[in-house]
Amino acid sequence: MFNEGNFEKMSEYIYRKRGIYLELEKHYDKIEKYINNRAQELELDNFRKYFFLLRFDDKDGTEFQALMNAVTVNETYFFREHEQFEVLVNHVLPQLHKIRPSDEPIRILSAPCSTGEEPYSMVLYLLEEAGLIEERDIEIIGIDIDSNVIKKAQDGKFSERSVHAIPPGQVAKYFKKSSFSYTLIEDLIGTVEFKVVNIFDRAEIRDLGKFDVIFSRNMLIYFDDASKKEVAMNFYDMLRPEGYVFLGHAEYMSRIVSVFKAKKFENCLIYQK
Repeated sequence: MFNEGNFEKMSEYIYRKRGIYLELEKHYDKIEKYINNRAQELELDNFRKYFFLLRFDDKDGTEFQALMNAVTVNETYFFREHEQFEVLVNHVLPQLHKIRPSDEPIRILSAPCSTGEEPYSMVLYLLEEAGLIEERDIEIIGIDIDSNVIKKAQDGKFSERSVHAIPPGQVAKYFKKSSFSYTLIEDLIGTVEFKVVNIFDRAEIRDLGKFDVIFSRNMLIYFDDASKKEVAMNFYDMLRPEGYVFLGHAEYMSRIVSVFKAKKFENCLIYQK
């Protein structure tokens, strides 16, 4: 049912809709398995019928969203690349606190946020290492195109692997353990706002408002050069003056656009508007 020609059609369609570039070698098997299984469930006997359904009969976008949920990778855990959280609470937020009007919140965006480990890591670091939250309102918003992971993030329930890098004392302090999972204590549920958002949708991005800090780690590796530039400029527009962007350690803003100033704190390279 599925072949390389079908993959190219689907890859092009996903790129036009979401800006995500799928490589044949990396993504063919996953796409083939998902589409074959889904077509069987829908009693469709060839790729053409499934592709027609996706393009013309998926009025509310549910089918396409399910496809994107299957394609995107959401491997993450608390305190991943922990040096960046330390730079956030010890350098970036105190600096922003000095220059922002005292009655305005500092706003942080996690994009993509996956199942919530990254933005909730910020919450834990703020609680443990920064007295700033006693003086300033801090808003944290997590966005992702995968509706499944957003639902999991809102539930605040995590696996043992997700919490393995958190010191045991903090795990006991901030989580309730059950047989196979760790759930955030009730006081922390809701401290992060989660939304399904497409980073390429300018209307959705505009509705989020302006931010002081954007974390976007290991997302740009999925995009081609044109899409990387578009996302980088979207981030630039979303940031307030002198705001910061954190990327993954293997990503370099200077290779994408030249509008940000590179700044080094400790061993972390981050980017300022």
